[in-house]
Amino acid sequence: MSGHRLERVAIVLTGAAARGAFQAGALAALLTGLAEQGRSPTVAIGTSAGALNSALWASCAHLSPGEIAHALRSAWMSTDQQDVIAHPALSLPRAAVDMARSSLGLGGGMRALLDTSPLAATVDRYLDAEQVAANVEAGIVEAVGVVATRMPAVAEPVAVSSGRSVVFLDTRLDASGVDDPERAVDLAPTSITAHHVLASSAIPMVFPAAWVPTPPSRIGWYLDGGIRLNAPIRPAVQLGADRIVVVSAHATQYGESPPPEQAECPSPDAADAAAHVLHAVLADSMVEDLADLRWKNHLCEQVRGPVPGRSGRPLRRLPHLAVGPRPGQLAHLAEQVLSKKFGARVWDWWDDSGTWVLGRLIRGLGDGPGRAELLSYLAFDRDYFLAQVELGRKAAEAALAQGWQE
Repeated sequence: MSGHRLERVAIVLTGAAARGAFQAGALAALLTGLAEQGRSPTVAIGTSAGALNSALWASCAHLSPGEIAHALRSAWMSTDQQDVIAHPALSLPRAAVDMARSSLGLGGGMRALLDTSPLAATVDRYLDAEQVAANVEAGIVEAVGVVATRMPAVAEPVAVSSGRSVVFLDTRLDASGVDDPERAVDLAPTSITAHHVLASSAIPMVFPAAWVPTPPSRIGWYLDGGIRLNAPIRPAVQLGADRIVVVSAHATQYGESPPPEQAECPSPDAADAAAHVLHAVLADSMVEDLADLRWKNHLCEQVRGPVPGRSGRPLRRLPHLAVGPRPGQLAHLAEQVLSKKFGARVWDWWDDSGTWVLGRLIRGLGDGPGRAELLSYLAFDRDYFLAQVELGRKAAEAALAQGWQE
């Protein structure tokens, strides 16, 4: 209708390393489903694997929903481990040598367990940064952003806790509300490039930190954005979103409280502990943010008149969709897909040997439930990606059928 802008639909994509294929399958289905509702997203902000998916969406936003969906699915379905990391049999010994030298005072220390130089080439192949900028300039994309964690300068005597979340954002909208000093979240207006996507995806210790050269005010070393801001819901709200779609690679609600353990139950191993920490960092804050969004919607419904928000702007009711796998679903999928593969290939296994080496490394941390969880984050395997894309499609279709949460 003349004089009224269309609803602004924003996509928020969380991070989760190799689980990004689930997101791609879900986002592909969402785009076609939302188009049938007459709603086309114009804003996307992502973290880690979600940063790659948001940037890929922005580079294809001038195409039809079906063509965008095909591009998203194809990018993950044609990717294998050699497109993400160098063979672990080569990088892990180098990391061990660096660690040993450093322990003897002969070096600066290990930078990362894995070599991600193939990932840089893969992102360059799929991400058309010039088209992203052109789509923003044309107004087809109102905003596209990726989140990374700024590391303190090594030469400065500052605490590690001074790391900050940086939202690299290309937009013509009013983005002043994205800055959040109280939560150490900084806005960095810039064109989105492969540098920003790689920085957002740099898993601590596993992947090396990434150097970001633009914008000049934010030059520095960065790690995975999920460390501090895995679900960038608030930036999407501050950009004026009327509806928000959260595409997560984790369950979007807490599971049931577990029953009491038996006295003879074995103690958790290192893999269990690591998986628990990962979920606390990546999933719990996202679940809490969604609960906060629902509470604000309820408050706006109950209170007549404007309700002031923390930023000073009045709160608004924001209908939302939340798409994610069931608890433990991707861990089970990773174990199922990879166990079949290794069991069927006794001698002719070279193409999959990198995944096998990583699996053995994770097995060294334990064989409890956490092992499969860790595997689901690090199994950069084409067959696993293919299965995830299908699961993502089904989850998105179920969320669309359930409808918007008011």
